[in-house]
Amino acid sequence: MQWQNRKGTERKRKLDNHNRAVAATRRAQLQIAAATKRAVGPTSVWQRRELLQLLAAAPLWSSLALAAPTDAPVAAAPPSENGDLTTVARLLAGLPASSNDPALMRILQSPAWHDHQRASAAGAAKLTRRLRAMNQWQALHLDRAAGGTLVYPFSGPDFVNAYALFPQRDAYIFFSLEEPGELPQLAAMNDGDVAKTLEDLRLALNDLVHLNFFITPNMKENVRESSLHGVAPVLLAMMALMNLQIDRVTALDLWSERAAAIAALPADKQPELPLHALQIDFHRPKHGRTQKLIYLSLDVSDRQLRYYPEFITWLRGFTAPAVLLKSASYLLHGGGFEQVRNFVLNRASVVVQDDTGLPYRMLADGGWKIDLHGRYEQPVELFKKRYQDDLAAAFAKANGDTVPFPFGYNWRSNGNSFVIVARRERTAT
Repeated sequence: MQWQNRKGTERKRKLDNHNRAVAATRRAQLQIAAATKRAVGPTSVWQRRELLQLLAAAPLWSSLALAAPTDAPVAAAPPSENGDLTTVARLLAGLPASSNDPALMRILQSPAWHDHQRASAAGAAKLTRRLRAMNQWQALHLDRAAGGTLVYPFSGPDFVNAYALFPQRDAYIFFSLEEPGELPQLAAMNDGDVAKTLEDLRLALNDLVHLNFFITPNMKENVRESSLHGVAPVLLAMMALMNLQIDRVTALDLWSERAAAIAALPADKQPELPLHALQIDFHRPKHGRTQKLIYLSLDVSDRQLRYYPEFITWLRGFTAPAVLLKSASYLLHGGGFEQVRNFVLNRASVVVQDDTGLPYRMLADGGWKIDLHGRYEQPVELFKKRYQDDLAAAFAKANGDTVPFPFGYNWRSNGNSFVIVARRERTAT
């Protein structure tokens, strides 16, 4: 496949313009980041990041810590049957792998990759424990039937939560502001570029590993403005951590006539964030059934969707999807995202969310069967006006079970998470 180079000055100008369009959300996320930094205490993710940066800055020619690991060897996965995509994904994740490509094997034997493997080990272990808890929870509380679609608005590259809660779907539809980017050409990189790419990937994954959500300003710094240039490497690494095999990665050209019409507009009349899309086909080794992730970089505010009227129609083509709403900055509580909100209310068969998704009153008044898990808490200081009295009253009457994994902004080290599961009691139209 051929990838377009999107690093030109015009592209940068449009992205800079987009920052103004979402300035309020950016400021909100910055305050969330500051609040989270205070909440996680002395072993914060920021201090972990500093340690990783110091580790990555160590000279690669050193004869000391960057030699081959002395730990007991771990069995490597066999080479991918469809080229080396799975090998690249496992390499990005810091997992053992094999390849018939000498250039990839050179990386797997390099000090930079062994450094990456060591630095990633603690986070991978933490994520594995969380995934085990999520798997047990969703087996009890969510439908495990195979097939259908999961739609994840405002997702970022959060494949981990989507797949952990809905592992049997045929298709996963993500849409978010971050660009998809492209696969890193690791085999063509020198040692310094490999080390930089792996370091940037660790930094990009830090918030998800330690907090279970991505912080938007950190995503800008750690993905868009880093050597990753997009979320594709992050998605592949997460798939590898979940032991998935990567079959194909494709840049999608959706609505090409619309794209041509937009390109013909004067620069000041074009959307602030032009659409880009990526599809990853993958499968679980023991099952073999192909699944796909479609990731769209798109501003889905009502104001920007006027440039892409096909989007909601396309989304409606996925019949009765499940919808995941998590750490969504309460965007659907206001008036700027009515098209997406109406899609969820009118088309979803089940919604799994925290309190930042749909307002509780819309679910309670809309004929949904609602199950509440965990304990509702006052929103973080930034969003304290989003406290929902009716949701608090409903939780007070709920069974009070524990959600054994972090979910949403309000999670603290004591594990007081909550999940809202709403099932439609009538067929979606």
